[in-house]
Amino acid sequence: MNQVRLQKTPDIEEVLAFLQRKYRLLSEAEIIKVALSEKYTRELQSSGEVRKAYDRFMAEGKKLGDKLLSKKGLKRENVKEEEFYNRIIDPRDNA
Repeated sequence: MNQVRLQKTPDIEEVLAFLQRKYRLLSEAEIIKVALSEKYTRELQSSGEVRKAYDRFMAEGKKLGDKLLSKKGLKRENVKEEEFYNRIIDPRDNA
């Protein structure tokens, strides 16, 4: 079994004292496990939120790209990425 050793600084002692008042039946080691578990859960939720935001932005970007292409009478399936940038994003390059 792996072990984690912490140097007890005044800050850590203060946090542990606070959490021991909140979780009276838990030992310091159990409190640390709970705190790490909660931190891990929050990180997973946060990364999930970032992923959802990314997916939303990508979907909106595709809609906008399709709209810009349709104004030129084009479809995404028929246009390569470089052509899209040259004809839609920076039309100066097309001259």
